[in-house]
Amino acid sequence: MSLKELLYDFSSCIAGATSAPDKYPVPEYQNYESNKADLKDLWSQIRPRLKRDLEQAQWVDAKLQEMFAAFDAGEKEKGRDAAWALYGSDVKKLR
Repeated sequence: MSLKELLYDFSSCIAGATSAPDKYPVPEYQNYESNKADLKDLWSQIRPRLKRDLEQAQWVDAKLQEMFAAFDAGEKEKGRDAAWALYGSDVKKLR
């Protein structure tokens, strides 16, 4: 899969994370655990391929950790805010 495709999928997963951990429209299809696993998998494929936006990649690393920690601690709004910040950063443009 190309970097562009991975970034598009990653952005879509981040959009899904704005519904985490308990507001997914069809929880049987998508839920917090599956979304978290998808985000981690995609980011692990994307991160090593980035050559230019290394500072932004570090920010994404930190924001993902913040988001997961907040959701895992039951801080829904803090986690959703982190997800919105990630989504708003337009990760699809990372290189």
